[in-house]
Amino acid sequence: MTTQARTLGVGYLILPSAVVESACSGFGGLDRFLSQDEKAARRRYRNVADSQDYAASHVLLRLLAAHQLGLDPLAAPALNISRRCPGCGSTDHGRTVLPEMSLSLSRSHGMVMAAVGPASASVGADVERVPPGLFDGFDNYVLDPRATAIMDKADVPSRMRQWVAKEAVLKAAGLGLSIPPSAVQLVAAEDGSNALRAVCPVQPLVHGLAVYPVPVTPTHVAAVSARGCGLPAVRGVSEVLPPPPD
Repeated sequence: MTTQARTLGVGYLILPSAVVESACSGFGGLDRFLSQDEKAARRRYRNVADSQDYAASHVLLRLLAAHQLGLDPLAAPALNISRRCPGCGSTDHGRTVLPEMSLSLSRSHGMVMAAVGPASASVGADVERVPPGLFDGFDNYVLDPRATAIMDKADVPSRMRQWVAKEAVLKAAGLGLSIPPSAVQLVAAEDGSNALRAVCPVQPLVHGLAVYPVPVTPTHVAAVSARGCGLPAVRGVSEVLPPPPD
């Protein structure tokens, strides 16, 4: 199974939460595909939409990991998915992992995303809804000085593309927002692709990571970061989601 995961490289999928929930409805719903800890975490959400997004993102991650390993979707709940911080070794936070694999998930206002790849890929994924406006101080927190100088102050989508790319990179590094996004500069890759390269000499876990903007709906932006694996591939919905029961 681990050999197949390496062969497939890095794959991702972005779907509305409602689509994931609908695909699971014939098998007992989203909870059928969650671990006991994930079910408990879901119950702590008081808002129905937030609960659905949480559950759908974790289910999509499990289903995508099962597909990467060549397993039946119904095997997804049993996958030994955990977290590990590459900095301190804690299992309470940090990068999402499965033995010999790297995984990442994200959710935002009805849209969920998952990405998986070999452990060496250090995968990170992020999806965000494009808001009508940004919070005060966004530029100081997210943009490096070079990006601030060249970007149109009214261009919210471009600023959000910077946000998701940097968050994907920081997730891939396993550091999350313990590093301010403004400490990371994104530069164009030298191979002529749409890839960006993270520049952060003070943090070797971040420096040199590649990040790829990936297509999503007009209301959202998304990115996948990975190390040394090339362009991530979008997986087929019918290949990942459970088929309708007979």
